[in-house]
Amino acid sequence: MSLLLDVLYLLLLVGGTLAQSEDPFAEFDTDEAVLVEQDDYDIIESEVVEEPPPVTSDQQMIDDDVDTGDDVTIEDEDFEGVETNEKPAPGGGNKELNIIKGPINMKGQWEDYYLEIIGLIGVFVYALNFYTGKAINNRLANAWFDHHKKLLSEAFCIVGDDGVSKEVSDGILVKESENKFVVWCTGRMGCEGIKIEIKLLRRQDLISLISQLFKPQSDTITITTYMAPDDMDSIVLAIMPKKGLKRLQQEVQDLAHFATERKIESYDLPSTLGILVEFTEVANDLLTTPVCRTITENIDVFDSIHFSDYYTGFKISQEGQVETDRPKPMKRLIFNFVIPGHGK
Repeated sequence: MSLLLDVLYLLLLVGGTLAQSEDPFAEFDTDEAVLVEQDDYDIIESEVVEEPPPVTSDQQMIDDDVDTGDDVTIEDEDFEGVETNEKPAPGGGNKELNIIKGPINMKGQWEDYYLEIIGLIGVFVYALNFYTGKAINNRLANAWFDHHKKLLSEAFCIVGDDGVSKEVSDGILVKESENKFVVWCTGRMGCEGIKIEIKLLRRQDLISLISQLFKPQSDTITITTYMAPDDMDSIVLAIMPKKGLKRLQQEVQDLAHFATERKIESYDLPSTLGILVEFTEVANDLLTTPVCRTITENIDVFDSIHFSDYYTGFKISQEGQVETDRPKPMKRLIFNFVIPGHGK
């Protein structure tokens, strides 16, 4: 019995000794693990807080080539020839931009708006000239009509028909534009009627008024007589200044086909005029001495006359038109007169 107890006691001693020999540093391992984890945390925290600034490529190249020991000194001569991307700040290295706040000038000067001022003045002058020129043309046309209305009334029954209404009207001066006025007269034996066109200068147009200073022109009056088909013989005749005679013959259809130029010396007319006629005999019968004397005495207001029993207007100049588009030949007596004074 005592022997069995000694054996058990021995087993317990051997077991305790083996248990202690398996991990002799167990109590130190726990503390060391805790210390290592604490040290790693301190290292990570220090790396996050003390993150170095980014290094440029040029500085990295210098750091790789130069040993940064404590006993090494870096001189400026070592960096000669090395280009850097950094530019020196203006003002002695002061990188701060100083903005000076000054007062804002909200009051503009007249010199800043000279283009607008010139434009407004131009518009005002053009508008003023338009209304002034229109009023002058209206006054001139009405003055001419009032002065000749009595003479026209003695020759025609109706003077001043508007030509639009079905009912007969009288004493109307038709205004076709700001510088063109028309008077229609009818009611006379031997003709269907006459059309008087008062063509004034474009006084309402400032550009035309300026061109008038360099190339003076005059107001004109055109009287077109519409002859009856059975009241006019065959005749083609034109008298006008020589400088425009050739051009008129080239542009007007009946003069180009039937008329030829004759010598003006055969008639008692000024040498500045020219004549186009189809038959010389007809010209001799029309250009009598009283007619030639009247033209000569009023040469300052005479422009041209054109008699034709085959009047079709000007030649066809547009492509695509044919002779069938030309109006039917008409019998016309056309008188052109100039108002002296060159529009003054």
